[in-house]
Amino acid sequence: MRCGQTITQNREPAAETVHCDAITPSFTGNCELFFKFFTSWVKIRNYSPSLVRYHMNLQGAIAHIEALATGKTVAATQVAAFQQWLLNDATDEDRQALAAVHESLLMAADKELVYDKELAAGIFQKLQFLRDSITQEGFIGQEQQMVVPISSRRSYRWLAAASLLVILGAGTILFFRTQKKSPAVAVAQPLAPGGNRAMLTLANGQQIILDNAAKGQVANAGGVQIVKLDSGLIAYQGSGSIIEYNKLSVPRGGQFRLTLPDGTKVWLNAASSLRYPTAFTGNDRTVELEGEGYFEVAQNAAQPFMVKAGRVDVQVLGTSFNVMAYHDEAAIRTTVLSGAVKVRAGAADAVVAPGVQASLSGQQADFSISHPDMEEVVAWKEGKFSFGKTNIKSIMRQMARWYDMTVTYEGNVDSIQFEGILSRKESAVELLDAIAATGEVHFKIEGNKVTVFPGRGQ
Repeated sequence: MRCGQTITQNREPAAETVHCDAITPSFTGNCELFFKFFTSWVKIRNYSPSLVRYHMNLQGAIAHIEALATGKTVAATQVAAFQQWLLNDATDEDRQALAAVHESLLMAADKELVYDKELAAGIFQKLQFLRDSITQEGFIGQEQQMVVPISSRRSYRWLAAASLLVILGAGTILFFRTQKKSPAVAVAQPLAPGGNRAMLTLANGQQIILDNAAKGQVANAGGVQIVKLDSGLIAYQGSGSIIEYNKLSVPRGGQFRLTLPDGTKVWLNAASSLRYPTAFTGNDRTVELEGEGYFEVAQNAAQPFMVKAGRVDVQVLGTSFNVMAYHDEAAIRTTVLSGAVKVRAGAADAVVAPGVQASLSGQQADFSISHPDMEEVVAWKEGKFSFGKTNIKSIMRQMARWYDMTVTYEGNVDSIQFEGILSRKESAVELLDAIAATGEVHFKIEGNKVTVFPGRGQ
């Protein structure tokens, strides 16, 4: 995507109302999943069919469906070309030919599923209904509505059936094939978003996995009760005089919240950890951060709050701020949303006011001061990815932590930047598809490994 072009947009093509449940009630969720992706695809600002790298015709469409049905990796730009062809160029003869391909998929399913007649019967019922949906003149059902901008209702109806053939037909076949051949298939099981995951390490070395721990007291440390309040939050309750150090570690693909003994609230991002005492009894309140954390500090002028992040110390009295100190990032960044903090690294120091970010990179002697977009800085805390002219490698580092995936690059993508907002609740495949539809990059997904390639004109 060129600089200044965004993933989100304000203008939309003329919309037409369609009915997901018109196909069949059992397919409604998958229909909505497809059209949620398809809507994001057509909403790309300034999208043009010329961005699609693949030229699609009937032979290409057949090859595309067969590739999905056999579990092969398909580039997102090829998916976009297939969709564009269905919308604008496919003839009645083309549709009949694809219906014939559907029959061959039924035959293939029969051979693959004979070992389990009960499963085979259920799959055949779905695939046969899809066959009927491809050729029927209209759909019935009026309950659930979803708006999808398209050129005509007739082309939409066939697109719905053909797309479900790919997602439900091929996807379902692949799912049952994996029961006896492979534990995971990329088409059927996309990289899922992260969730509330963390491990608590007590002073005595005991480790408590908090993911599935029941609500209530999970441990007692230094006379203080450690209580799990909900699925992603623990709190220290009571007061103790014995100082013990605990560590809350959030893995890749996780996030968690913590209320410290003084009432300070902390949000930890993926691949982050916080080391802290069970009681603040000294002249200050010092914690140690690795990764990224957002702090809402309880005010106590007599006990300044201190965050140690790498070689940077952040001192506050009472404020809200974000610290990012990942080892794979070029700089340690402290951003203040309210109040003020003082940052220090060796002989260098700076006072940071609201709306200001202080960065220290590499062996840099002094802090760099900037005024970033505050919503972008704390988007992770609100369940979003927010990019403002952000380099693709920076985007992929953020996604890699949240989706616990490994990223490699082939070709030069250093100059490619994107701008937009995406939800962290979606699967990685959905987000990568939305990015790849711009034509600037494309991806190859193998399990949890993602390879990034330069796209058109790079």
